[in-house]
Amino acid sequence: MAGEKILSIDDSPTVQRLIEMILSSQGYQVILASDGEEGIAKAQSERPSVILVDFVMPKMNGFQVCKILKEDPGFSDTPIILVTSKGDKVGSKFVDVLGITEYFAKPFQPEELLAKIREVIDRKKPAAAAPSAEARPAPAAPRPAQPQASASTGLENVVREAVERTLEDFIKTSLPDMVRRELARAQPASNAGIKGDLASCRIIEVMQMLGLQRQTGRLVINRGGDSAEIYFGEGAVVFAASNCNGVRSAMEGLLRRSCRLPDDRLRHVLQTSETTGEPVDSILAREKLIDAKTFGEYLRSHTEREVYKAMAWREGGFYFEKAAPPAFAAPLRLKVEDLLLEGARRSDEWMLIQQKIPSFTVVFEPMIGNADELARRGLSDVDMKVFSLIDGRRTAQEIIDQLCLGEFDVAKSMFILLSVNLIRRKK
Repeated sequence: MAGEKILSIDDSPTVQRLIEMILSSQGYQVILASDGEEGIAKAQSERPSVILVDFVMPKMNGFQVCKILKEDPGFSDTPIILVTSKGDKVGSKFVDVLGITEYFAKPFQPEELLAKIREVIDRKKPAAAAPSAEARPAPAAPRPAQPQASASTGLENVVREAVERTLEDFIKTSLPDMVRRELARAQPASNAGIKGDLASCRIIEVMQMLGLQRQTGRLVINRGGDSAEIYFGEGAVVFAASNCNGVRSAMEGLLRRSCRLPDDRLRHVLQTSETTGEPVDSILAREKLIDAKTFGEYLRSHTEREVYKAMAWREGGFYFEKAAPPAFAAPLRLKVEDLLLEGARRSDEWMLIQQKIPSFTVVFEPMIGNADELARRGLSDVDMKVFSLIDGRRTAQEIIDQLCLGEFDVAKSMFILLSVNLIRRKK
């Protein structure tokens, strides 16, 4: 077991932290890479005993990474485990085409990962111990069939390139027209310009359309009793907020969650603005509660977090209407394409997180109280802060509200703590 190098290639920081904590606790040396290019470089420099490869990654996907590694004679005996959320069909295809050692699907349990690692390492040991004279004929045996393998690989490349060309053409030409037609079917009679259902049109597609068309207005998303709104100005995102979990207004959410304004100051600022009509940011600056620069930083981080959260919703409805963005949000301009790239990554992580934390009303309790043991587990500062507030009484939402962190960061930390059995859901 102990000492073997394990390379994990995955673009999800949550999955990476989880894998590192699980494997490090068992004595493995863990090497991390966040994309395919970095993964190949570290594989060549570190020569790991086992390589874990995520299927969906930026720059270079799992297919390309596995193909490059398997074509390198230096990795012909290195076990490669494909980590995929695409199901058995994708995994079996990789085994057949590229000779992947194993594959398993996310989300996974710690014991499953450890069992798989031990299995492939144990399977490799007899081959490594065999005499070299006996080992030489083995690679020579399949050599006559090599043209067929090349043909198979060539056919695979042709099919893949054809699919990529078709998909690229579809995204550039057909998809925008389909989205426009879908949105135009249910034009509301009011001021709303578009309306639809998240089951047939995802928020990221709508945001992309609004950005390309340089729209100004308000995108409202409703899901059960929760709602979110994203304001656009000339195609850029200038503000976003939600009224989830009892927050009554967009401004209250910004001041309470991101600016961390105490309740008495919060009420004073909102009442003053409502009575006098003075912009909230002006009141904050005038009364020296928050200076303009700091407020701008809070505004940006708050807007980004709210957009990422809304992008993860998979059910509900939405509509877009012509509306002026809030005056205080005028200086902020976030490019839609930048938000979509980061939001897509977070959306995938949210799907993993929500399988363990379906609601922020849940209460967790600690399973360990030994400070030395916590330190040995390699928890981050955020993990330690979250763990310190888990007492079997506070809900996940109450912990989020108490910490000066976003929902995503706290939920991600809870997911890690749950996965390594440091906390559990209170029954």
